Amino acid sequence: MAKETVDNDSTKKQLGFEYQKLIALESCLNAKKGEHVYIECFGDIQQGVEATEVKHHLSDSNLTSNSTDVWKTLKNLVEEYDKLKFNDRFILHTTQNIKEDSIFFGWNSLSKSIKYKRLNEHNISSTSKPFKDVIIDGTKSTKDKLLNILEKFVIYHNQPKIEEKLKELEEHSTFSLIHDQFKRIAIWILQGYLTDRAIENSDKWEINITDFKDDLRDSLGQYAKDYTPFPIIHKDQVPKDYLSKGYKFIEKLENICLKRTDLHQAFQDYVRSEEAYKELLIANPGLEKNLLAYESDIQSEINTEKSFISYSLTLNSFLDNTHLSFSRNVYFNSIRKSCNNIRGVNGTEKYYRDGRIHNITETTDFEWQFKETDLE
Repeated sequence: MAKETVDNDSTKKQLGFEYQKLIALESCLNAKKGEHVYIECFGDIQQGVEATEVKHHLSDSNLTSNSTDVWKTLKNLVEEYDKLKFNDRFILHTTQNIKEDSIFFGWNSLSKSIKYKRLNEHNISSTSKPFKDVIIDGTKSTKDKLLNILEKFVIYHNQPKIEEKLKELEEHSTFSLIHDQFKRIAIWILQGYLTDRAIENSDKWEINITDFKDDLRDSLGQYAKDYTPFPIIHKDQVPKDYLSKGYKFIEKLENICLKRTDLHQAFQDYVRSEEAYKELLIANPGLEKNLLAYESDIQSEINTEKSFISYSLTLNSFLDNTHLSFSRNVYFNSIRKSCNNIRGVNGTEKYYRDGRIHNITETTDFEWQFKETDLE
């Protein structure tokens, strides 16, 4: 198997575009109904009267005086000025940092004239010179355009990289009602919504925020419920060799002379409930208290059932072994009762409740079989 890839930057470019979509998604989340967000129409992202160019760099790097990210952005703004002059702000959003030796250090606090002076006097590199030649060509009309742009042009530097931005978006108020394990899925669903708008109209990538907000509510509804869906644990996942394992709850059921088929059902419920318990905690670790409370209620119920039946016992019940019949009544009455939902879980299966009953008899001193001391 090859361990090295062909030397190309297609992956980095793709991540850069995905990053741009995340910034666009953030704009959509922050926008109000009735507004529109445009992608790749008036620059990378257009929201209201703000146009944003997005630059993502995977490695830690600095935005230098010769950075093509800045010079090319300014060149594009000058060339497209007639289409963009209605904007109140032009933003360069970059993950790069700005050090003191860059002409762009402290940029946002400078006047347009000082910004122009820095650009004009800088001894530009050959890489960025073609861009400078466009924005400072010696004509008054170009200079007037550039000054108007520079008055509105700001640089948001040292912005979060793609993984950091994802984590940041997960904390957005839009996702506050969504369980943590579903938040990233929710983000990708909304990213898909943005992509669909481009597919619908490739000539104008436009997001109608009213439609976006309505679709958001419908699309994320399944993840924003106040419950976790109960996991699916199939019967064929249960092993067959339960009698050789030395389970205490099986021994306790054998003591009240349960049939083999009922023993097998009990073991099947026990194993499935153990797996479901693990799956529920993986899906939502915050459910632990609710699961423990559920078992506490079950333990109280079977104790109450046994206490109730005990009033039908006499000393003769232990002489003629009818106490075993009463013991079986306790067991079957307990597992025949209807099953309640776990708080915070939707669709709790009956086998889970029955399996937790067996877990209780496995891990505690509870016995189905009556003893003479139960008459006291």
